[in-house]
Amino acid sequence: MWKNIEKYLIINKLRYNFFSFPLLILLLSFHVARHSYASLLLENGVDIYTIKSLMGHTNVKTTQIYTHIVNEQKEKAANTLHIENLGL
Repeated sequence: MWKNIEKYLIINKLRYNFFSFPLLILLLSFHVARHSYASLLLENGVDIYTIKSLMGHTNVKTTQIYTHIVNEQKEKAANTLHIENLGL
């Protein structure tokens, strides 16, 4: 009896993985595309309220998530230039 239940559970798990994985990839791809879009707009100087409108966000705080990432990239780039490396 338990072997049949175990077999049934394994089959259901495989079926779930088979059908849910492509959906997960699609959702992740969509999320990555939106994230890249917002980040590139910010990097190119588009103001946060325009990006908010383009992204369809109702609250600017949602859009500000992307500014944190762009600011980290700017800080990292600035930190690569040390006075010792400039020969001053």
